Formats: sequence, structure tokens, C-alpha cells
Amino acid sequence: MFSALSATIGQLTDPRLRNPIIISVVGSITAILLLGATVWYVLDWFSFFGGWLDDAAAWVASLIVVILGVLFFPGAANIISGLFLDSVCKAVEARHYPALGPARPQPFIETVLESLKFLGITVLVNVLLLPIYLLVPGLNLVVFYGANGYLLGREFFEMVAMRRLTPAETKELRKRKAGSVFVSGVLIAAVMTIPIVNFAGPVIATAFMLHRFERLRSDMKK
Repeated sequence: MFSALSATIGQLTDPRLRNPIIISVVGSITAILLLGATVWYVLDWFSFFGGWLDDAAAWVASLIVVILGVLFFPGAANIISGLFLDSVCKAVEARHYPALGPARPQPFIETVLESLKFLGITVLVNVLLLPIYLLVPGLNLVVFYGANGYLLGREFFEMVAMRRLTPAETKELRKRKAGSVFVSGVLIAAVMTIPIVNFAGPVIATAFMLHRFERLRSDMKK
């Protein structure tokens, strides 16, 4: 696993990843700004207390933006990764797996719709778990990384695997290697919560999971 992460980090300077990283950074910043603007707009709409209460509401808004950014960024990152999934995978394959043949073409709309579905599931799960995040220190971290690790591991694995396997083969491999996929997802979730680094998180997650997929697929053939 750490070899996969090392290979991913080592390729971030690859010119073929320049555009995906730019898209990832711009998309990530845009998602955060839109979230922040939405929260500020809603609070400003209800800003009728006056005086120090409005100032307090502004601080609350800042806190809400931070919390929502942490909770919902993993889902948004998946949509961003859908914009350059094939480009990142081709760059990684060209450098590390040159013997592989052409991948199964995936319609752009198929990738985007799948990402939107994942975003909806991620938002729903994190909203349901929000009381634990806010009220149970210690356990909240375990639950957050556990839930999002499972979701991110499953989604990124399937996105990468579907380029090479049929849906049935993808599902079978994911189930047989469920533990490895989950741990990989937890690592991705951790990357998504590191400030600045998470701007390139979608690219890192895609490249990292491709390495993990090829390793797991190779293990199955032995």
C-alpha cells in the first residue's frame, strides 16, 4: 500500500498530470467557495438580530463552513475526479504498466452520473452521522474515517476497475479484497482532510487506487 502511495506522490510532477491537477485544484477551491458563499448567504438572509448577535452568527457561519467542508469534500472530490479519470489513469498506466492494452471506454456522462449518485450517498450518510461527529469526541473521528473510508474506497475502486473489468468482475474482486479496498479508502479519506493537499486529492486518490487495483488484480491471478 505504501509503495502505491510512494509511486503516486513520485508521479505528481509528471507533465501528463499537470492539467488534471490544475482542474482538481480549481474544482476543489470552487466547491469550497460555493459552499461558503451558500452558508453566508443563508445566514445573511436571516440576519435580523442586530449588533453582537450578527457578529456571533458570522463566527458560527465560519465554523459551519469548516465543518461542512470537511464532511462533504470527499463526495465533491469524486465528482471532480470524474472530469479527468481517464487522463490520470492513462498517465499512470503509461509510466508503471506499459504492457496493458487499451482500457474499456467509459462515456463521460456515465462517469459524471455515477459521481453525482455517490455525492448524494456521501452527503446523506454524513448528515445522518452528524450528531456523532459533533457530540462524541474521539468516536467521531473513528466513525468519520470508517464511513468515508468505506464509501471512498468502494467508489474509487469501482471507477478505476470498471476501465478493465466487467461490472460483475469488478464487484467480485472488490468483495474478495474488501479489507484492502477499505483500508485504501481510509487513506484516501485522510488525504481529503489534509489542508492544501486535499486540493490535489482527487488526482492522488485516482492514481493511488489504480496502483492498488493493479496490485489486487495481480494477487488474484497468482
